Amino acid sequence: MTLYDFFDLIKPPFNFGGFKVAFVKSTDGGDTWTKPQIIADLRTVFVTDPNTGATIRTGAIIPEPAIDPATEQLYVVWQDSRFNGGHFDEIALSTSTDGGATWSAPIQVNTNTPVNRPAFTPSIQVNARGTVGVTFYDFRSLTTQTTTLPTDYWFVTSTNKGASFDTEVRITPTSFDMFTAPFSRGYFVGDYEGLDTSGTTFVPFFVQANDENTSNRTDVFTTTISP
Repeated sequence: MTLYDFFDLIKPPFNFGGFKVAFVKSTDGGDTWTKPQIIADLRTVFVTDPNTGATIRTGAIIPEPAIDPATEQLYVVWQDSRFNGGHFDEIALSTSTDGGATWSAPIQVNTNTPVNRPAFTPSIQVNARGTVGVTFYDFRSLTTQTTTLPTDYWFVTSTNKGASFDTEVRITPTSFDMFTAPFSRGYFVGDYEGLDTSGTTFVPFFVQANDENTSNRTDVFTTTISP
């Protein structure tokens, strides 16, 4: 049995050069492991409210992996600012077809429409048809407001093994206010959101804030998506 363990390899200095998307591999069921193998720099600049600068706590240094059980192709997604000159985080993806020996150059999963805003806390999974699904949050609904921070959760798919991604689908029915979320070193809805599959159906698992409900600031949600 081959096992893979993905993580953020952190070395000083703690900036673009200090965070690495990496993994170790075991081909004997976990008895022995390779040395850490680096996939790419993890160039997060972390997430803030673009209007106020308020800190948003996200999965900034948590790479999320997936494997296609039919082909054993590997995928990993993470937050990265490389696509916009280091100004804000977006969603990066790299893939490997040879058991992690080589990896593709990172590509951008999310779009920037209608405005350039951070995207964060991605999850990834592959369904029974080989379709790759990715979920993430972003602030694209934000305009000039400073007392609220409208936030949405999105789903996007790739039918060509991660080479490109199709039109995004919003999972949250309406935007929720991130400023209602608990504050723990930043407004925080959690950084362990997930994405699973049942056959060809994707099953996202995520948290959103309950607008202005300070007695129950967040709840956990799930739904099904059949692309």
